[in-house]
Amino acid sequence: MMKSALAYCSYVAAVLLAASKNTAALSISNDRSINRRDALIGGAATILGAPLACGAASTPSKPVAVIGASGKTGALCVATLLRRGLPVVALTRSGEWPPKKIDLNAVGFDGDATSSNPLLTIQACDVKNAESLSTNLSGCRAVVYAASASKKGGNSKEVDGDGVIAAGNICLQQNVGRYVVISSGSTTRPNSLGFKFTEMAVAGIMTQKRRGEVGVRDAYSNQSGSSYTILRPGGLDEPKQNIIQGPSALEITQGDVLAGFVSRADVAEVAVELALSSAPNVKNTACELYYRNKVVPVDKGFKKYLKDGADLDRLYGKSYDELFQGIKPNYDYLDT
Repeated sequence: MMKSALAYCSYVAAVLLAASKNTAALSISNDRSINRRDALIGGAATILGAPLACGAASTPSKPVAVIGASGKTGALCVATLLRRGLPVVALTRSGEWPPKKIDLNAVGFDGDATSSNPLLTIQACDVKNAESLSTNLSGCRAVVYAASASKKGGNSKEVDGDGVIAAGNICLQQNVGRYVVISSGSTTRPNSLGFKFTEMAVAGIMTQKRRGEVGVRDAYSNQSGSSYTILRPGGLDEPKQNIIQGPSALEITQGDVLAGFVSRADVAEVAVELALSSAPNVKNTACELYYRNKVVPVDKGFKKYLKDGADLDRLYGKSYDELFQGIKPNYDYLDT
């Protein structure tokens, strides 16, 4: 019994640590000194050529903006959009893109990643500056917030809390149709190891991420024209699996009670799919994302949700449309 308990704790800790080490990778800057999302527990060719989800919006002339485009996940969001032939605004603190050490081939993009690409606009944007956000988000069909705290880009309060809320408010002011925030699993579980480990890795990061989520939820509560989705990935499993495994390898739940590993490539792909979707069930909601293999509870008290027949919908699908089909709108987390 003791060995079994220790093995379980070791596995959970590994997932949590994986999540905390990569949190900074979503940063607006290229600074790599803080690595935290890894502390949280939280056919490739066919997938790369897959069509958009059935609910995809029908205004391709309007770009999708990616805030935090020089981070490891944000850069892949930009590349995912370019691969699909869609216009994108890459927003970085420095105004430079692409990042030198990020392999955009992870999402199948090997085209022109410079400003000479007519689909790509590269702009400087500081999430701490409302005017900068307002200028750069104007005229966009959707926004993906992939930024997070870094030494050069701002602390967790400024980026993961205030920045997330400010960008959401400006999306509403600018009538941006969709706002997708890449957050983290365990944000609603302050007693979980994932929350505690990540909070220690970067002071206050999980508290601020949750504050950002709640701020967006409240801002959109009485809105009808625009919508948001909070995406909570599990531990980021790389570089071993930094490829798009696609919807058939993924599981989505809502409740913040289960987690696992997932690659940044798959996180980017799902974030883009959600940004492009106009399906009513993905509006104003939150969901967790991880691979179907080796799923673990966010906290030991949630082991019951791994059992068949548990009161929790575990969503699977061979396509993104099918994967998203069971997502519930207007949902935050499971109040246990």
